[in-house]
Amino acid sequence: MERGHLIRGIFALAALVLAIAAPAGAAVSWRVLADGPSAGAGAPALDGYVALDRAATARFTARLGTGAAALTRVDWTKDAVVAIFGEFGCEDQLVTISSIVQKGASLRVVLVKKSPPPGTAECMAIFGTYRLLAVPRATLRKPLPTRAVITLA
Repeated sequence: MERGHLIRGIFALAALVLAIAAPAGAAVSWRVLADGPSAGAGAPALDGYVALDRAATARFTARLGTGAAALTRVDWTKDAVVAIFGEFGCEDQLVTISSIVQKGASLRVVLVKKSPPPGTAECMAIFGTYRLLAVPRATLRKPLPTRAVITLA
């Protein structure tokens, strides 16, 4: 076997190994469309939804209140939407999205609650809040995600 064939064979084998050993989850990019207090009765636990088209938003649109207007600006051919609901109340500004990773047909969203700056009085009011995110379809893999799993780290 020629040296060139051997080198190409090694590269082909390396590419195959990398493809097989690809991570089970892939990071997904996002941008915030809207956030704020949620409408209606809140859920005591974190709650999340994935919408791949306008019809799928019916499950959570009523909870967005005035934030539902942001859905009219979504280009459904380019983006999917993730809605996250929680009972963070006036501490909502301390909660940030750390990561979104696709694992199979799920998007795993990790939230992190930061400490308030030193000397800041903390509010104790608890009420429902939401984050509405646009996720570029180009960052999603098949099978396309149909649910969101939300955790607070």
